[in-house]
Amino acid sequence: MPDFAPGQRWSYATRPGEPRSTVLILARDDSPGGGIVHIRVEGLRLRTPHGEQTELSHSPIAEASLRASVTALIETHVPLPGDLSGLRHWEAAFARGEAGAFTLSVAEIVGAVEQAVGSGPDGLPPAHTPDPT
Repeated sequence: MPDFAPGQRWSYATRPGEPRSTVLILARDDSPGGGIVHIRVEGLRLRTPHGEQTELSHSPIAEASLRASVTALIETHVPLPGDLSGLRHWEAAFARGEAGAFTLSVAEIVGAVEQAVGSGPDGLPPAHTPDPT
């Protein structure tokens, strides 16, 4: 399996219902203690309280976790998105010792993000509950 490099698009073991989802490599950080790869996950059906989201623009993942998740290199030299602000924010936080990387699979990261943004246990956004005060 080739080394991860910016501009590569990979298939991975996706969540059910997202068979066309892919990972785009944004950057690689060979930090002491293990490499971190910065990815963009596209082709999602991520449920949020504001509707469906089709991508995660930036997720830092341990290289070993990414390697265990990907199934095939699809293409190389894919243009990177113009907005890499998520990566830049992470780099600044990492320099201050305030950021790390996921050690979950890509599919587990997507699921964790979906859960964190407040979708219900059935995968649908929770019903709005007015504040009683």
